[in-house]
Amino acid sequence: MTATLHPRPPLGLPAGSIRGLLALQIAIIFWVLLIVPSDPEQKIPIPLNLYFLSTLVMVFFVSHGKSIAKKGDLAPSPMWLPGGTFRFILLAGTLAVAALLVFRHPERFSRLTPDPEQMQHWIYYFLGLGGGFILGYATRILPFRHSWIFQSFQAWSAIIAMAILLIEMIFRVFVGTSLTKNIEPVYWGTAVTAIVAFYFGSRS
Repeated sequence: MTATLHPRPPLGLPAGSIRGLLALQIAIIFWVLLIVPSDPEQKIPIPLNLYFLSTLVMVFFVSHGKSIAKKGDLAPSPMWLPGGTFRFILLAGTLAVAALLVFRHPERFSRLTPDPEQMQHWIYYFLGLGGGFILGYATRILPFRHSWIFQSFQAWSAIIAMAILLIEMIFRVFVGTSLTKNIEPVYWGTAVTAIVAFYFGSRS
């Protein structure tokens, strides 16, 4: 009798755990870049690829009830936390940052407006996001998607996605905000966007 193979979540965590952590990393970069203080003459623009990555946060929200257990299901919620924890943190954090800017630092909303120089590179990030997500989603139809080799590959792609997004966070928050001239590492940003999108696509 042949044993039925079932998909094993990457790293042995409940479904949605890695996506929840990645969504939180994306949101934290956004929050910090909006609230970090700066000199009046220094503009801290939001990296353009971050806008494209933020669409994956929406993907995380709509995955509940599909590839992620809904609140009240028998399957464990992401990171074994109470159902809806990640979504609550994302919503509460965003509302808290928005309230801080509205009442204390409304001028910082200007950081959300991309520079014309940044907009020249939007096609790279768009292709990275779309191409990565579609390629990841396409892996769901592979005949060997339940094999331990492919599941190990998914686990490693999860680790890589988290690592590069952590590097992105460190650079944007601790290095980028101290520079007098904005640096837009296009190829790096495209690679970050594509790899994170690939993981979301493979798990959606």
